[in-house]
Amino acid sequence: MNERELALNTLYEIFYKEAYSNLALKKTFNSHKDISAQDRSMITNLVYGVVSRHFTLEYVIKKYSRLKLKKISHYIKLILEMGIYQLMYTDRIPAHAAVNESVILAKKYGRPGTDKFVNGILRSFCRDGCAVTYPEDTVGHLSVCYSFSTEMTRLFISNFGSERAETLMNALNEAPPLMLRANILKNSAAELAEKLSADGIVSECMGGALVKAEGFDVGNSELYRSGFFSVQDPGAYNAALILDPKPGSKVLDMCAAPGGKSAHIAELTDDKGTILSCDIYPHKLKLIEDSAARLGIRSITARLADAAVYNAEHKESFDRVLCDVPCSGLGIIRRKPDIKLRKTDISALYPLQSSILNNGAAYVKPGGKLVYSTCTVNRAENEDITGDFLAEHDNFKKTYEKTFYPDTDGTDGFYICRLEKIQ
Repeated sequence: MNERELALNTLYEIFYKEAYSNLALKKTFNSHKDISAQDRSMITNLVYGVVSRHFTLEYVIKKYSRLKLKKISHYIKLILEMGIYQLMYTDRIPAHAAVNESVILAKKYGRPGTDKFVNGILRSFCRDGCAVTYPEDTVGHLSVCYSFSTEMTRLFISNFGSERAETLMNALNEAPPLMLRANILKNSAAELAEKLSADGIVSECMGGALVKAEGFDVGNSELYRSGFFSVQDPGAYNAALILDPKPGSKVLDMCAAPGGKSAHIAELTDDKGTILSCDIYPHKLKLIEDSAARLGIRSITARLADAAVYNAEHKESFDRVLCDVPCSGLGIIRRKPDIKLRKTDISALYPLQSSILNNGAAYVKPGGKLVYSTCTVNRAENEDITGDFLAEHDNFKKTYEKTFYPDTDGTDGFYICRLEKIQ
């Protein structure tokens, strides 16, 4: 299989077998270990590009196809999306190559004559200059232009108004930088940057323990395997900082997997605290333990627990509690474009988020601190949850609240609210 065919089969796993993009790509690369670095890069770009721009690509197909979408076979539809993506969004792939390679795939994966169907659509699109005429209504225009579902587009508009929604949706389509958090138990950010430079990796200290690095294969980095750093966006990085753990603190991380924030808490306490890192899924506990082991951290204990179920044993037992709750993930779309494809009822998360926050509040000692955080920009999951909580709990006060945004802060979308128990 060439790189386009491998990308096609990976996309099939994502769209029609509900695989996550990163896991589907990992499966592809593990099954074809002889793929060159250049081909890996092309496959990755095609897969993430089609997933991220799916709604736009589908709109173009509708404009040019004589068949309704539901009449087009899965493979042919994906071949068309790949072809249109290359024509619209890539500079290095000649139009004739994008069209010809798509036709070759159509001959292999479609019925007789399907190759002519694919060729006709792509060549017609080329003749029109690969230009898209967007819908005139605001929701339709933003949905197609930035490739978000109409439901998700309406949610952004209701949160921010159409102008800000547009800048935010645009920012969520941009490729995020690779940000590393130096493990301060082993090295400072400056020392990490020096080590990376010695390995030929361009890097820059960004303040605190953060280092911005040029893209490289983190998993195969000896520095990573030896625990000198973790990968973490600045938005998420701030959660542990705002929690403000101290050496000797007893800390509960209620929804801890894969363990990045627990590890950061341990680093901030010089590995001299007691950190209980919980998760509802047994297989994810190993992720927490493996992360701690890689970083050389000993103060973390991983435990199976459902954060939504109250545990009387924890009542007022912790100096610090982190509630990094399950959420819609709208703030991390640039890293996980699959989120655009999910058809979930976001409102169903609200009772769960409130329940976890209420339980976390019961576990904090008087005078202790609790951080509620999400990786979404949806106010109903953020300010509304903490606002309702404060209206019902006069023994807590808010001492910090901020939402980080990709368009204004250059980070993932991330919400942090710190609450202190005053009695």
